[in-house]
Amino acid sequence: MNPNYQSENPLRTFLQTLLVLALVFMLTLLMNGCASKPLEKTHTIEHVVTYRTDSLKVTVVNQAVLDSLFVQFSKVKTVKPECDSIAQLAFDQILVQLNSKKKSGQNEMGIYYDTIKKMIVGWQKMAQTQNEKTATNKTQNAIAVEKEKVQVPEKYIPFWVKILAVLGGMSLIVLVWRVAKVWV
Repeated sequence: MNPNYQSENPLRTFLQTLLVLALVFMLTLLMNGCASKPLEKTHTIEHVVTYRTDSLKVTVVNQAVLDSLFVQFSKVKTVKPECDSIAQLAFDQILVQLNSKKKSGQNEMGIYYDTIKKMIVGWQKMAQTQNEKTATNKTQNAIAVEKEKVQVPEKYIPFWVKILAVLGGMSLIVLVWRVAKVWV
């Protein structure tokens, strides 16, 4: 026997070893409560709605118009030829008063009596016109998208559990060393 080695009661050493193993087993059970939770699955449904508008534009352009109307009168003839000149003079005076002109933007129109040519002149000037017709085609698409969201919880180990794990590991090393000394 080794003089430096003091022999203890082997039963007592065995019981101490069993006590340490029981302590380690209890710590393992305690740490099992800190295990991460199982994955939680959440199911979400998203609806995506898209609108699309397609249009067609037709433009019709009408060019400017200049229009005239000429109404010529013949000489006045009555039953009495001596009254013809007086009736013609009265008729000319009434027609001279015919003078009208209207203007709106680039559009104009007028009417007057031309005494030299002995005629009524009506004129009209219409500016360029533009007609637009737009046809729209609207389509609506509704798309349902299903997404499955999986939440992964973060593993959290408290600091005190880490300290106990280190102490348990050191205790196991000491225990193995002690048991090895007894049987070797």
